[in-house]
Amino acid sequence: MYRAVVSAMNHPDPFNPYMGLFNFRSIRALSRTETEVDVVTPRPRAPPVGPYSEFGEIPSRHDYGSHEVHYPRFLYLLPQKLFKYTLSSRSFADMLPGYISAHFETPDICHAGHIHYDGYGLASYCRSNDLPLTVMGRGKILNNFYDLSQISRRKIRETLEYADGVFCVSESLARIANDITDTPKATVLPNGADPSRYPTDNERAIRQELGIDRDTTVIMFCGGYTERKGITEICEALDDIRGDDVAFVFVGHYGDLRTDLISALKASHHDNYRVLWEVPPLGLRRWFAAADIFMLPSHAEGRPNTIYESMASETAVVASAVSGIPEQVEDGETGLLIPARDPDALATALNSLIDDRGKRERLGANGKARLVSKGWTWEAHGQRLSTLHEAIIADGELPAGEVLN
Repeated sequence: MYRAVVSAMNHPDPFNPYMGLFNFRSIRALSRTETEVDVVTPRPRAPPVGPYSEFGEIPSRHDYGSHEVHYPRFLYLLPQKLFKYTLSSRSFADMLPGYISAHFETPDICHAGHIHYDGYGLASYCRSNDLPLTVMGRGKILNNFYDLSQISRRKIRETLEYADGVFCVSESLARIANDITDTPKATVLPNGADPSRYPTDNERAIRQELGIDRDTTVIMFCGGYTERKGITEICEALDDIRGDDVAFVFVGHYGDLRTDLISALKASHHDNYRVLWEVPPLGLRRWFAAADIFMLPSHAEGRPNTIYESMASETAVVASAVSGIPEQVEDGETGLLIPARDPDALATALNSLIDDRGKRERLGANGKARLVSKGWTWEAHGQRLSTLHEAIIADGELPAGEVLN
């Protein structure tokens, strides 16, 4: 048993329950390994009025059952584009060490849910207390690293160089992280999904409750309503997608292209669609169980959690062959891979599955089998994270062969 302090700025709070669910699930899985976990989720200081004033209502602590979260405040300046990697990250890094020292026992290791802000903020605390640091490498920062400003790249590189372990959710991201640092130290630590939590055995009853005929082909999207997630390509493909007995369901809780998507759907020949906002996890799992096809025409990713969820619910996948997605989806076996930014390819792939129930059912079943055989579950994630931490605490480094396995 060991003690870890985890910083995860992107984590749910009582007013933003769907923010950073992957961090919540990762920390919950780690806590179930009997690791003693203290969690800090810094939040911006709230202005008295305006769209961000609700941050003032977030409590100082909240108990999630598996772990308690502390919500200290730091100065977060807008616009984010100008200050994220300068004054805001400095405020975060200045606040975090003092807060941890005042509220938690000295841990055996610190773990960051993201490279920035979390890893950058924890690094100074670890230096002062001679503690190891591990960081999670996810899609956005690493995929966009070489497009960032010089000061941004410097802070991210410093964090990666200092860290004793860099745990990336995909091999493609681990390769980027290893290119950034002088000494390769990245290893793959997949997220996952638990098939037992997806009510696929109740699909007929769920469809009846949702008002969907048993023979209707349900095409699902889950992600941000953003250009990066392929919303523009979906809009352009709509008129070429079969419309007979097809229903679309879109689920998201951020992004500024939702109204564009609704307008495109209204203008198309499709009349059976739902564009949803902030669906709770239980409801989302029911939608996955009801869906026949999951589409994700992203421009860049790590390994999307939504594809793991599709695999857990035996839902065939149509997704872009970018970043870590080909590591998840076996083209023609568990789903169909298409080029990014190609609405024609998206429509063609969807139509091929709309027309062939047997094929999409085979792809869905193969996807679940692949998920199980690979051990892509949250329980396995927590066990492996604990094992990696214990190796670093004991030996100061990862076991041989851990890089890109």
